Amino acid sequence: MLDWINRIKFNPKSPLTIQGHENNFGFQRHKPEVMENSHWHGHIEINYLFNCSADYLINGQKIKIPEGRMIIFWASIPHQMTAAYGDGEMVNIYIPLSAFLSWKLPQTFLDQLLNGEVLVANSLHPTDEHSTLMWQQDLELGQDPLMLQVIDEIRNRIRRMSLESYSSFELTNYDKHSENRSLVKGLTHIQVILRYIADHYDQKITVDDVAKHTGLHPNYAMKLFNQVMRISIKQYINKLRLQHAQALLIDTNQAVLNIALEAGFGSISRFYDIFQREFNMSPQKFRQEAFNH
Repeated sequence: MLDWINRIKFNPKSPLTIQGHENNFGFQRHKPEVMENSHWHGHIEINYLFNCSADYLINGQKIKIPEGRMIIFWASIPHQMTAAYGDGEMVNIYIPLSAFLSWKLPQTFLDQLLNGEVLVANSLHPTDEHSTLMWQQDLELGQDPLMLQVIDEIRNRIRRMSLESYSSFELTNYDKHSENRSLVKGLTHIQVILRYIADHYDQKITVDDVAKHTGLHPNYAMKLFNQVMRISIKQYINKLRLQHAQALLIDTNQAVLNIALEAGFGSISRFYDIFQREFNMSPQKFRQEAFNH
């Protein structure tokens, strides 16, 4: 039901590699590793630095992350760890962008991330290291309900960060003529598209609606979205709707028809078709398996 990856592997031979697994969650705990090259992928990425600190290169700008911090950024921006200090460990968590946007976090927090900022929690919580160890143990069991619980707890930790004090490096004020600027050309349009879809996926929207809101020709909007997100606009909208439906199937006793309509599917038959194709089971079977674990 849920696809997780233990580690996102990067191609060391390429200075900028488009990675797979954009629709998978990921978790890894490891000693900090200096990278030879920048890379990018489609996730929202969290880095915890436990008893260690690190230097990063983010879209051509050098930043320093002090020991004992949590950072979050959109990994579509080219990034690279260039130095690490201390004997501690770091935890990387990878969140599919479609899932992240369905969490309805504060607008300012989202806008900063989608515009290329690295956000830093001003201090770790006393329970953060213990929580990441518990998440790791739960994920290793491979049980869907526990995985969903981990996702909920990660979401709540990010929500708390968004409501508490955090800092940024003001990377969007960086030299706009940087040689790496071309690597993220079009991300401003993507940010507008993603924001619009996140706010309207549970309504009847079309590619033309999305393009019109962005001020782009529909063909260009579709091409640009595919290039950056590695998924079509229609597929992306359906993923948001499916994630909404999954949550309702597990967290409520609503009828499947009501869930289909609330999540934005125009008909029960369309919901069944897309759900079956994505998860190889019916919505009822999904709900049953979640409660049987």
